[in-house]
Amino acid sequence: MMEPPRLTATPGSSVSSVLSHMCQAALDILFLFFTLLPHRLRTFCATWFVRFVRVQVESFWGWVSHRFWINRPYARAQDGKQVMDGVQEVEWQFYGPHPLERVHILRPATDGAAPASKPKTAVLYIHGGGFVFASSQVLLHSVTVFCRQGFHVFSIDYPLAPEDRFPTPVISVLRALSWLKTTHGVEKVMLFGDSAGGNLASLAAAFLSNPRLLASFTEATHKEAIQYWEFPKVECLCCMYGLLDQTSWRNKRLKQINMIENFMAEGGIGGALYLYRSPENVFGNRFCLGDVIDELEAMPRTLFIGGSRDPLVYSTISVHSKLLAKGFDVHCKIYPARHGFFGFPPAWTFGAWLSDAKPATALIVDFFQQTRKGHRRTCSLQHREQDACCRPEAGDFGVHAMRAYDKHFASLEAEIQHVVTPATASATATATTTATATATATAMAESAQDEQSSSIPHQ
Repeated sequence: MMEPPRLTATPGSSVSSVLSHMCQAALDILFLFFTLLPHRLRTFCATWFVRFVRVQVESFWGWVSHRFWINRPYARAQDGKQVMDGVQEVEWQFYGPHPLERVHILRPATDGAAPASKPKTAVLYIHGGGFVFASSQVLLHSVTVFCRQGFHVFSIDYPLAPEDRFPTPVISVLRALSWLKTTHGVEKVMLFGDSAGGNLASLAAAFLSNPRLLASFTEATHKEAIQYWEFPKVECLCCMYGLLDQTSWRNKRLKQINMIENFMAEGGIGGALYLYRSPENVFGNRFCLGDVIDELEAMPRTLFIGGSRDPLVYSTISVHSKLLAKGFDVHCKIYPARHGFFGFPPAWTFGAWLSDAKPATALIVDFFQQTRKGHRRTCSLQHREQDACCRPEAGDFGVHAMRAYDKHFASLEAEIQHVVTPATASATATATTTATATATATAMAESAQDEQSSSIPHQ
């Protein structure tokens, strides 16, 4: 598939273009001023700001949610049902020695029968929060829907930046996966993460699917024991508006949000990365899936979900396109939503959840229940589904999405078309056809083992 070119805003005479450039210049000046401050002062200011946000989000909302909201009849989840409906019990355990290496275990109701203590298949959820705040408890309401579909759900916390920077959170996720295997006997896991959690889930899936990459990571982190840990098989990965690369979202302008919101969102992402990045440059600070794509030899079946009003949609589009071009079984769906749309209680969204969180939930559930062959068969890359993933006419992937969502892409695309030679166009078409054929062949080969079943068994 043709890789979307890096976009840069071109000067224009319109007021909108001028204001856009002014906002970008203001962002650059703000970052320059911040970088001129002494490192210790920058870290001090950022750390105390993050701690202030944590108090508001975790201490206050976590307490209110647990004491006054989550068990009330009017508390609704993304599927429209009462949040705790279908959840037989919630247990809190620790999976590692760090105080934040803890997990909520959600066991599904089974019509009076005791739930399996050691499920063979489970969902591991990794919460978002820019690597610096939020917790499993704050976002627990968004994953109870999987219990209602018969899955055991393990929702983990992990050490947060700036106190614990990369690679500590990644190692914690790997430890949690090993703990699932050795303590609970989980053989297959569906990885699910949103925002920063999507970053961690995708990188963990890449490490577990590529032993040589994992060995390189363990060597760089001086945690040699990791390569001897036992892990479950990553059956599939769902990455929701994840931070998947470090560059594609910079200096961009979305159509569906105003320039101030675009400006603030990009600044927030950049600030989170500043606090998360390793000062010792561990593993070359390659902490995104996009940083290791060239080293990938395998990836589990993957679903990327993004929002067209979220600057990280560029990250979703870019990484999906690159993985698809490598022949992996990857899918993409973009909803008309802002960042974090899946984590907000539906009552807070004034009905917007009906067009983003609710259909996204149904798509994820279907994705988890399908076999590799099944989802490839029903994916709308085959043009058979009207509300599934990978719809080019809806701008769900590649240049289709860039054309639909980026404010400056149309003019840049027109400039590019003037300089594309027939030979280049032919080569691009051939490469796209080859990638699609390779993806289909890979999916058919992988699905051979699933011929006897139509869905993943739930224990």
